[in-house]
Amino acid sequence: MSIAWDDALKVGNIEIDADHKELIGLVGDFETMVKSPKSVTPRSIQITLERLQLYAHDHFAREEYIQAIAKYPGLAENKRQHDALRKTLADYIAKFEAGQFGDLGKAADEMAAFLNHWLMSHIVDVDMKMRGALSDEGWR
Repeated sequence: MSIAWDDALKVGNIEIDADHKELIGLVGDFETMVKSPKSVTPRSIQITLERLQLYAHDHFAREEYIQAIAKYPGLAENKRQHDALRKTLADYIAKFEAGQFGDLGKAADEMAAFLNHWLMSHIVDVDMKMRGALSDEGWR
């Protein structure tokens, strides 16, 4: 199930909303690649996962910083979920690089489904609680 950016997903902070939009785009790119069997190569999957991992790392650090400055009460839960995804991505990339996945297409499809689900549920269930608490002026 493909996800797309929608203004209803805005939490009300320019930096965080831009990051979420970019993350949704990266997950969408991964999903598009997975749906095109000719595009699914070990190298294409690795590049896409590494791009996602790097951007997610930067976004999580930025979001946690903004939350800390704003004294956002949900910071600990958000950080816990961010840490779990960092570990999941790192583990998946390590297994992928070690050649521990049999069917490349199936592995990529499962990862795309996981990323879609995780990102949407994280934004909707966790990040939307920030709405109104992290206005652009409120944390600077």
